[in-house]
Amino acid sequence: MIRGLYTAASGMVLNNRQSSTIKQNIENIFTPGYRMESEKITSFPRMLVHRLSPSSSETNSVENTPLGIMGTGVYSPQTFYSVEMGKLRETCGNTDLALNSPGYFVVETLQGERYTRNGHFELDASGMLRTAGGNLVLGENGPLGPLSPNFRVREDGTVANIEITTVDNEDGTTREVETEVVVDKLRIVLIPPEDLERDGLTSLFRAANQPLPAPQGDIAVIQGFVEESNVDLNAQMVKMLEVMRSYAANQKVIQTGDNLMQKAANEIGKV
Repeated sequence: MIRGLYTAASGMVLNNRQSSTIKQNIENIFTPGYRMESEKITSFPRMLVHRLSPSSSETNSVENTPLGIMGTGVYSPQTFYSVEMGKLRETCGNTDLALNSPGYFVVETLQGERYTRNGHFELDASGMLRTAGGNLVLGENGPLGPLSPNFRVREDGTVANIEITTVDNEDGTTREVETEVVVDKLRIVLIPPEDLERDGLTSLFRAANQPLPAPQGDIAVIQGFVEESNVDLNAQMVKMLEVMRSYAANQKVIQTGDNLMQKAANEIGKV
C-alpha cells in the first residue's frame, strides 16, 4: 500500500512539471524562434510482487505466490525541444532574418556562445548587428559589422553593405549605381535535438557538445522575415487537460490509500 502511495506521488510530481512546461510554452507562443518544450517520460524499474501464504504441506512453511508486476513510478530524465519549423512572418524589417532551413544563428553573450532561431535583430549606434537582448550576432570572422542601414543578406548567409554612387550619363544626366561590398557571412550551426539546453526561459540555447557548421548548400536565410514560435496551441491545451486528469487520478489514489491505512491502524488494529 505504501509503495502505491509513492507511485502515485511520483506521477503527481511529473504532472506538476508538465503543467509548468505547458504554461511556459503558451506564454512564449508569440516569441520569435521559440522551440516548444516537452518531457521524456520514463518509468522506474518494475517489481515482481509475491504473496506469502501458508504451505499446503505439513512442514509449517510458507509459499511465495506471484501476483504480477507492479510499477514503482515515473520520472522525466530529459527535456526535448521540438525542431519543427515555425511559420515565417514577413516584417519588411531590414534587420529581421529567418532561417528557412535547419540550423541556428550564433550569438555572443557574457556567458559564452549561444544559439537561437530568433532572427529579430537590430543595429546598434556603431552599426553592429545585435539581438533584441543586446547580444552580438556572430559571423564566420567574428561579430557582424559595422553594417550600413541598407545592408543586404543573401540566401547563403553572405552579408554585404550597399554603397550607392552617382554616375554621369552621356546625355548629361546622372544615375545611381548600387555596389555590394561583402562584410562577412552569417555563422550557422547544426545542433542535434538531444544536445539542446535552454538558457533560462528565452529562445537562446546552449549545446551539450560542440555544434557543427551547417553545409553551405543547405543554408537558406530570408531577409525581412522572422520565424514564429513553433508552439501548437491546440495540442498544448489538449495536453493540459490530460495532465489535469492524470493529476486528479493520482490524487484520488493517494486519498484512497490514506483512508485504507487509517482503517488498518484505527479499526483493524483494535481487533
